[in-house]
Amino acid sequence: MRTTAAVAAVLAVTGAALTWAPVASATTTECASQPLGTAGLYAEFVEKDSVRHSDSEGAVAVGGDATFGAPGLSGFSVGSGLSGADLAKLPGGHSLVVGGTLKANGVVLVKGSGIAGKVVDASKGDGFGVDQDKVAEGASPIDFGKEFAKLRTLSTGWAGEKPNGEVAGGQDGRSLYLTGADARLNVFAVSGGDLEKAGEIYLKVPAGSSTLVNVIGTSYDMQAKPTSGVWIWDGAAYVQDDYDQHTAGHKSIRSRLLWNFPQAETVRKNHAAWPGTILAPNAAVTMGSEGAYGPGHINGSVIAESLDTIPGAETHQMNFTGCLPRVTTPGPVVTPETPKPTDTPAPSPSGTTTQGTPEDSGTPSGSASPSTPAAPGAPGETTTPATTPTPAPSATPEGDLATTGSAIGPGAIAAAVAAVAVGGGFLAFAKRRRRAS
Repeated sequence: MRTTAAVAAVLAVTGAALTWAPVASATTTECASQPLGTAGLYAEFVEKDSVRHSDSEGAVAVGGDATFGAPGLSGFSVGSGLSGADLAKLPGGHSLVVGGTLKANGVVLVKGSGIAGKVVDASKGDGFGVDQDKVAEGASPIDFGKEFAKLRTLSTGWAGEKPNGEVAGGQDGRSLYLTGADARLNVFAVSGGDLEKAGEIYLKVPAGSSTLVNVIGTSYDMQAKPTSGVWIWDGAAYVQDDYDQHTAGHKSIRSRLLWNFPQAETVRKNHAAWPGTILAPNAAVTMGSEGAYGPGHINGSVIAESLDTIPGAETHQMNFTGCLPRVTTPGPVVTPETPKPTDTPAPSPSGTTTQGTPEDSGTPSGSASPSTPAAPGAPGETTTPATTPTPAPSATPEGDLATTGSAIGPGAIAAAVAAVAVGGGFLAFAKRRRRAS
């Protein structure tokens, strides 16, 4: 807090220390370690039902029924990115928890074990349900009702945080800039409608700081514009987020980035990569868009009431590690202001975007280079006008197990796993480190 001239004068004369009474608020300034609680341990934490394909590098927890994989289309692998320390923190040590029925086609637990209320082989004889019977039937070690009650309180409480960052609209009429300078916590408030209007989203905060973006409104659709991606300032330039080809500064910002949707009933993510964790405890979240651009992954976690994705859409093991205020009694949600106009021209890519091959091309992509726009100034600074980045396709659905899931039997997978033990490569399900986004 700032000391006024009058107070400074009193202190100079008396040498007395003044005690300041904090104003009551929905949160405290105390940093909550593991602020998302149990949910923060998972790449996917879903209260009700989930329909998934392809891969999740992290742990997955579903309170209702889970339909994983589809005959002739894809399987679903879990946990390739988990470490021993990660597994040790999970309730029951399970990398997969399903409170209801698991309808499984080509489900592989790369690391860890699983538990479900009931397991049903949904492969229809084409392959297998769950490889090596790693999912037992039994009671869930997670009380999803209790956890989501806490998450809704947290979500509402954080939405009452006063913004200290600036939300500005770009000169091109399609860019949205989120700019903060706090070394500890940067808070932004934006309406779902204004976020939808952004063709590109640019985030600039100090490396190592935590970022809370409160998206206010009952819905958000990334495909409305559509939004082609999120660019993060890495200390030298805005770099479009992809999978894992970034500076330490970029990664430190992404790992501490939380998108909070306290009121949303629907959240739709399109083909572009999404950095950070999505907290939408009241929302039906969908991932991916059919057509030329394909799925698109979350480089972080998703916490939702329900989750549904197209084949190829993945969640990556990049759980939230930031510092957020402790929530006491949630106060009123902050009403976002209309983004301020800025004279900053939209950055333009310094090279060709190679984030992946469009899904309909049929050509697999290898390791992709991130798209790095030329460094513009912060909102308000003058730079040379540049062209708008073209929408960048997400990675080819390498995680789609159409040819690596239900088509491979448990024996072949067991052999591949054994190969790992002797220093060989990992089984075909765990390919996701090479994709962009």
